[in-house]
Amino acid sequence: MSAPPPSALHCAGVGKSFGAGRQAAPVLSGVDLDVADGEFVALLGPSGCGKSTLLMMAAGLEPVSAGAIHALGAPVRAPVRDAGILFQDPTLLPWRTALDNVLFPLAVSRRVQDADRERAEALLRLVGLSRFLHSKPRQLSGGMRQRVALCRALVGEPRILLMDEPFSALDAITRDEMNELLLDLWERYKTTVLFVTHSIREAALLADRILVLGGRPASIIDEIRVPFARPRAFALSETPAFNALCAQVHAQIRRARRHDAIAS
Repeated sequence: MSAPPPSALHCAGVGKSFGAGRQAAPVLSGVDLDVADGEFVALLGPSGCGKSTLLMMAAGLEPVSAGAIHALGAPVRAPVRDAGILFQDPTLLPWRTALDNVLFPLAVSRRVQDADRERAEALLRLVGLSRFLHSKPRQLSGGMRQRVALCRALVGEPRILLMDEPFSALDAITRDEMNELLLDLWERYKTTVLFVTHSIREAALLADRILVLGGRPASIIDEIRVPFARPRAFALSETPAFNALCAQVHAQIRRARRHDAIAS
């Protein structure tokens, strides 16, 4: 196999099936994907098409059934050490403070240094939680807990950030606030991001490219480049050009659903 191109994340002919033998159920097939260093890519597609599964394979938390994935030039065969992961559920430890939850991934692998604590506190200040460093999760709102989880994903200064519908459980107002926050943080750190979402508007606001998954088993059926310059503000979502892009993406999602219906 030839060496992968110099990208932060590279998928070549990736497939995934669950089960074995005649009982095997293929979910993904022939997925080719490159995410450049510092790029923000969103994955969209119908429910059950394998978006989250692809993200878990990219993280090294789920094995591939076919093809290969490389992260930062190395084959992914175990959890990727230089990747931060953010799920829909913040999964905070209820007996730890916000600050200690942020520091937890570092504490598992080594002794926490003063510089680590300073970085964690700085992240919590950046997301507006400076008054809640020593609060337990039960004392925080859903949006605040997800901000803590985002800080936890970033505290190790990962080169790749993998996000699986991280804001879908939040109310609409809090979700908009989190999108604005993520825009600001991405501008600051330029971390490579692979972002799974069901929200077309969220993908159009945040991403450099939108990849649409469809079919059974699913593959990437379309790539849409987001034409808007950075830095971006949330006001962009109220412009005619933004709404036109969302309509284009929505048409591709409908196409993906038709693929699924034909394949069923």
